[in-house]
Amino acid sequence: MYLTDLNGKQIEITDLEAAIEQADDYRHWHHTDVAYAELDRRLQAYWQHIYEQILTLKNKP
Repeated sequence: MYLTDLNGKQIEITDLEAAIEQADDYRHWHHTDVAYAELDRRLQAYWQHIYEQILTLKNKP
């Protein structure tokens, strides 16, 4: 299975359940230093997008 990230890169998904867990963890992660707030916002949006695509792959008939 493949998905396309926000940068247009194709990513192969070989273990759907592990990918869901990883994306879910990463979309909630952030730095404790507020200097990274903008980076965290972009990374959380990226991982949210990946998470939603993986769930769509899982729910495909």
